Amino acid sequence: MNKQRHHIIQFVCITALLAAIVLQGFTGIVKMKPLSPYTSNIVVEKQDLSFKTYLDGSYQEYLAQQARKSTGFREFFSRCYNQVAYSCFGKIANENVYKGSRHELYLKGALDDITGKLLVNKYGNVENAKADARKNVEETLILIDSLRQHGTQFLFVFCPTKTAVYPETMPEAFKDSILDFSLAEYYIELFKENDIPHIDFYNYFKTIKDTFPYRLYTRTGSHWSEATIPFVADSILRKIETLTDYRLPSVEVIDPNLSRDYSDQDGELETHIDLLLPLCKPKVSRPVFTLQDTIGKDRPNLLVVGDGYFTPLQGSCFVNAFKQWDFWLYNQTSISSRPELNWKYLNQLFGTAETLKQADIVIALYTSNYLLNYMSGFTQSALELYANGGTQEQEAIRSIMESIKKDPEWFGVIQQQARERGISVEENLRLNAAYVFQMQKNEQDNNNQP
Repeated sequence: MNKQRHHIIQFVCITALLAAIVLQGFTGIVKMKPLSPYTSNIVVEKQDLSFKTYLDGSYQEYLAQQARKSTGFREFFSRCYNQVAYSCFGKIANENVYKGSRHELYLKGALDDITGKLLVNKYGNVENAKADARKNVEETLILIDSLRQHGTQFLFVFCPTKTAVYPETMPEAFKDSILDFSLAEYYIELFKENDIPHIDFYNYFKTIKDTFPYRLYTRTGSHWSEATIPFVADSILRKIETLTDYRLPSVEVIDPNLSRDYSDQDGELETHIDLLLPLCKPKVSRPVFTLQDTIGKDRPNLLVVGDGYFTPLQGSCFVNAFKQWDFWLYNQTSISSRPELNWKYLNQLFGTAETLKQADIVIALYTSNYLLNYMSGFTQSALELYANGGTQEQEAIRSIMESIKKDPEWFGVIQQQARERGISVEENLRLNAAYVFQMQKNEQDNNNQP
C-alpha cells in the first residue's frame, strides 16, 4: 500500500512538473532572466511537412528547434547545462568565448587577432597587410591636410586588447599560434615616421600592467576596465592641449569605489556564457571621477570615429569637456549630444558634412582587430564630404522625396509605415528616400565595376 502511494505521489509530481513546463512555454507567466543573445537567438525557419522535408530531416529539425524555443523554463535549464559544463569540464557553451588560465575569459575575435587569423583572412599574408597600411597612412596624411585647412586637428588613439596586455593567461591552445607580426605596432611605427598625432595605449598598457593599482582588464571583460577610464580620459585631454591652443579641464578621481558588483563593461563575458551561479571575482575599482578646473576653460567641438572602446568614455564626464560631441560608431551610426542626430544611420542623415566641418578635433579610436578595416572607411568618406559638402547627396534625396509625394500609392504606404513605426511622416519619408538613394548608388557602383 505504501509502495502504491509512493508511485502515485511520484506520478503526480512528475505530471505537475511537466504541466508547469508546458504552461510556462505557452504563457511565460514566470518572468525569467533572459539569456544572452549568443544563446537565446534560436532562428526557426518554418518547414512544411512533405515527402522531401521528411526524408532529408529538415522537418524534424524544424520541430526540434521549435520545441526548444518554446520550452518552458528554457533559460533555467540552459544555465544549468552551462554551469555543469563550465564547472566540471571547463567548457563554455558560447563558441565566441574561451576560458584561459586563472579563470580569465577571452573573446574569440581578440584571440583570432593576435594569432593572425583575421589578418590572413583579410589580406592573405603579412606583406599585403603592410602594403595596405602604407596606403592608408598616405591617405591619412591627405585627410589631416584637409582637416587643418578647415581648422580641425586630428588625433588617432590606438587602443590595447586583452590578448596583447595579458597574453600569459590566454588559452593554451592559442599561445603557440601567436603571430610574430602586429598590425597595430606596424601602424604605430608608420605614424611615428610620418609624425601623425597619436596616443599609443596599445604598447603603454603593457608597460604599466604590473604597476597600475587596478586591473587594466578584468577577468570577465574584453574592453579596458572601468578603472582605466579616468586615466585614459585625462591622457586624451592632455594630448589635445599639446596639439591645439585649447585649455581643457583635468580629470580627478573622487573615490576608487572598490566593488564586486561589476559594470556591464567589466562583466560582459560572464553574461555571454549564461551560467546559473555567478563567478567568484575579486573586487575591482568602479571609480567616481569628475572634471576639475572647468571655469574659464575652452569647450571645443569633438567628433570621434571609432569602435566600442569609446562607449565608456562617451558615458562619462569626459564628453562634458566639449561644447558639442558626436560619435560615429564604425562610421555608420551617429551617437550625439544633439538629440536629432542621436542613434541615426549616417547615410540617412542630413548634416554629416556640417558636423565634420564644425568639429575642432577629430579623434579616431580603434583596437587592433578593427585596423583591418582602417577607420571604417572614414578617410575616404570624409574627403568626399569635404569635396562636395554633402550637397549632391542631399539634393538627390530631396528629389526622391518629392517623387514619392507625387505617387499617391507610394506616399500612402509611407504614411501607414510612419504610423506603425511611431514616427512622423516627414522622418519616415526621409528614411525611405535615403534608402532608395543608397540602393541606386550601390547599383551604380556595381555597374561601374570592371
